[in-house]
Amino acid sequence: MKLTKLIIDSFESVKRRIYLILWISLVLYLFYDTFIYYNVGQKFYYLRRILGFGLCISRGTATVINLCCALVLLPLCKKLNQLLYRVLSKLWPGLFFFWLEKTKSFHMTVAITLLFFAVVHSISHLVNLWNFSRGYDEQNAEINFARYRNENPLCLLLSTAGLTGVAMLIITLCMGLTSMRIVRRRVYNAFWYTHQLYLLFIVLLIIHPLSGVLKEQVIETEASLIDSQDENTPRFVAIKSTTWLWMSLPLSCYVFDLLWRICTRNRAKVNILEVHHMAGRTISLTVSCPPDLQCRMGQYFLLQCLDVSLIEWHPFTVVKVPTTYQRSFVVWIRIKGDWTESLEKLLLERRASELSVLVDGPFSSPMESVCRNDVAICVAAGVGITPFVAVLHDLLLNPRNRLPGRIHLLWIVRYEQELTWLACLANKTLLQLRNANRPDRLHIEFYVTNTQNELKNNSNKEDNPVAHMVVINEKGLTHVLKRDRDDEKVTLLTPNLKRNAIGEKSVRTEDNNYNIAKEYPLIGCRVRRGRPHWDRVFGYWVHLYPENHLNLYCCGPKKLVKLLRSNCKNASKTSKTKFTFVHEGFS
Repeated sequence: MKLTKLIIDSFESVKRRIYLILWISLVLYLFYDTFIYYNVGQKFYYLRRILGFGLCISRGTATVINLCCALVLLPLCKKLNQLLYRVLSKLWPGLFFFWLEKTKSFHMTVAITLLFFAVVHSISHLVNLWNFSRGYDEQNAEINFARYRNENPLCLLLSTAGLTGVAMLIITLCMGLTSMRIVRRRVYNAFWYTHQLYLLFIVLLIIHPLSGVLKEQVIETEASLIDSQDENTPRFVAIKSTTWLWMSLPLSCYVFDLLWRICTRNRAKVNILEVHHMAGRTISLTVSCPPDLQCRMGQYFLLQCLDVSLIEWHPFTVVKVPTTYQRSFVVWIRIKGDWTESLEKLLLERRASELSVLVDGPFSSPMESVCRNDVAICVAAGVGITPFVAVLHDLLLNPRNRLPGRIHLLWIVRYEQELTWLACLANKTLLQLRNANRPDRLHIEFYVTNTQNELKNNSNKEDNPVAHMVVINEKGLTHVLKRDRDDEKVTLLTPNLKRNAIGEKSVRTEDNNYNIAKEYPLIGCRVRRGRPHWDRVFGYWVHLYPENHLNLYCCGPKKLVKLLRSNCKNASKTSKTKFTFVHEGFS
């Protein structure tokens, strides 16, 4: 029994990693095939005699680099991907979700492969420079790269091939290091600027092999040998570069997509109509909408503020889509990072109408299909609620629409005051659905994770004895806490004193004293303390929808994404209800 379970677990593990295994197999096959081709090829005999295995390794890694440089561009073609999304979502929904889910991971996998083989390629060529200098062929001077024996390899490195290779290696290392999550989150500008060097990298990649450093022997036919005067003198020509063949199609797609985006991009000034500072250091921007711009729920825009940066574009999901009668859209921006901090500073120092803002988009996202489901389960954390706010607006305006049939919305926040982002809209939507006799269309749960202060108060009860009294007045029951010493004040929640920022202390103090049930009783009864117990939550969904196929849409931090993806897989295995996990993330 244990052996059978072990075999099943191993099979599932391989199944989950089948795409990674296929990619590694393709890379190894290309490297091995090219390695053998140069290792046994007759026309590379003289070159192989000088360079040894360094020739085979450098050519094998070059083939893999060409493949990676070709494929890494495809996920960046936003307009073409948008068109592909629309086609796949109608013809093949399964492939549609797979492509949306794997686009980012595919880009990262190809980029990591490119970085690894670029380093190996560079090391092999450094060895080749040493061998060119030490293994100078005096009988066949035409095949040499060095001008004389024992020439300094650094002089060979100053050639066109050497300088372009070093420049490409530096660009690749910079892009790889700044793409690390810890760097990208803290210094996003470095990540953005280094990735703009990719076009320069492509130009250098095409120029790099054109210098003709590596040469192959011309294999003469019998007819040419008869006409030739000296049969024992080999002739050499530069190895033809195939990089342009690898790059022709993806580079054409990328350039076409870039031109398409530039032509459809709104270069006119877009006005910021309204700025609202929300709890949790989040800004709500109401932006004017060009007359010809159309947007759907779940899509996102790229925004550029010329007063902050001339080249940076940042993605933000549309919270409120423009309509025929109201030509404006709303985005929520969480202040986290250098670009958003600069934007917040400008909004505080200057008028919003004075800022120059450009818009690019809209672009498709996995969240577009929320409104096309009979049952949609939506889980968000923090500002990840933005893709689902537009869905609530749609339910408010069209409470009797057939789709979406029912939405389960679960939102996790750190502080209770952050619920005010959605409280008014959610309260109106619930009342509107109730008046339309459709209260079952929306099921909302809120989770507030900041419970440290309550635990501290409970742990300090012995040190600070508190008397509990109940007073009945005209408002009903009122709970009063009173210390033994009358000169001390007691609060149920205290600010987190570990933080150094005074501004954060004041915000959190207000939040700890905030109770959303006083303003929105309909929302307050849906607030839970702590984090969700996912086993119970998934068990409830399985019990409510037996033998159904449900889509779970998630937008939140990486830990939450991993946890929910794992729970979806486990629930699909252990029950007849199948879950398809759909995730959206920009970072």
